[in-house]
Amino acid sequence: MAMHPEMTSRERVLATVAGEPTDHVPFSMEVHPSYLLYDPKVAHWRDQFERTDDLLALGVDPMIEIWLPDPTFHPDVKVTAWREEDPSSGQARLHKVYDTPKGPLRQVIRETPDLYQWHKINRNTRGPLADLIDGVGLLEDVNPSRSVEFLINGPEDLDRMQYLFLPPTGEALARWRDDALYAREQARRRGTTLLARRLYAGSAMLWLTDAEQTMCTFVDDPNYVGRFLQIIHDWQMKLLEMVLDVGVDMVTRFGYYDTPDFWGVRHFERFLRPLMDREAETCEQAGAVLSQQQSMGVCTQLEVYKRMKVHVIRDVDPVQGAEDMALLKRELGTTKTLMGGINCDVFLVRAERDEVDRHVRDTLELMAPGGRFILHPIPGVYAGVPWEKVLWLIDSWRKYRSHGAFTSYV
Repeated sequence: MAMHPEMTSRERVLATVAGEPTDHVPFSMEVHPSYLLYDPKVAHWRDQFERTDDLLALGVDPMIEIWLPDPTFHPDVKVTAWREEDPSSGQARLHKVYDTPKGPLRQVIRETPDLYQWHKINRNTRGPLADLIDGVGLLEDVNPSRSVEFLINGPEDLDRMQYLFLPPTGEALARWRDDALYAREQARRRGTTLLARRLYAGSAMLWLTDAEQTMCTFVDDPNYVGRFLQIIHDWQMKLLEMVLDVGVDMVTRFGYYDTPDFWGVRHFERFLRPLMDREAETCEQAGAVLSQQQSMGVCTQLEVYKRMKVHVIRDVDPVQGAEDMALLKRELGTTKTLMGGINCDVFLVRAERDEVDRHVRDTLELMAPGGRFILHPIPGVYAGVPWEKVLWLIDSWRKYRSHGAFTSYV
């Protein structure tokens, strides 16, 4: 049979998600802004659009991103921040107090030498890569390990919490929308998927509360858990409507902390599934799809995922996440698109060329038949992954992406 005509990257990715035939298996690859410092000879990009052009030249399927805005505070909220030495330990602590109309909320974290450089991020839709995180951010991965005082400590804090999670208005909204429309224009010009990131109701509980204490409330005070999540979800649904109005193709949820280690299965279904289903329905009504970014625990939550409306499960990791790719393909592969299969931080860093080639071949042979699979390095190409090995990965994908055994692509 003749091959399908060559598709644009966007056409290829969206056809895969829809379960339709494509010219070959997509390979969605992200290169993190941390690579700018790790290998400036390779990573010389000033913004995500230059980075996208270089990745397209390699033949892969990068996505142009629109970041959902960070929370806006109620105008009556006053924020005070300061740094002081802890006399008992001699270590500096960073304090931030949010004075709301319902009373104050207080956050304190330890200042560590790597705090400001630990993680280069890019939350700008348009603009230079590699902004630095805030020293005391509301929604940051550094919070659980460095927090001395968590922002939210129980139901008594929720009335105050509501004042911190509002969508942008006025000039801030106009600036965000202008940047988002620019990103849409750039994506359409290049024929790439336009991705919005990110929703994260479940992860917010780990960033804002003491995780061990919060797990106890799943049974002891489910109303507290439900209301906390609803505050985040209601705010994010407003952001979701904004970004869908721009015309994105895919919306990603940051679900790295939606795992059984924290939620289990029963509480995942009780608390998170209804929110995720509503997000998926809203995306679908606007002609977009919802992806859940979760690298471990999907097999454990498999029966729940079968009933869920999420369209894509991304970052599925057979190495650090120990996910059973064959099981997921068999049980979810006809209704969900699976995106992942290549672990970067452990496998790719250590692998020799023949191991990379064999792993790509075996992964595509298992996952490609029937479609609904996007090859994707997990969690992306970060500092520490030699670029030579990234090129090995791409070469092997090119070799096997249209293998005769993958009958859905011929």
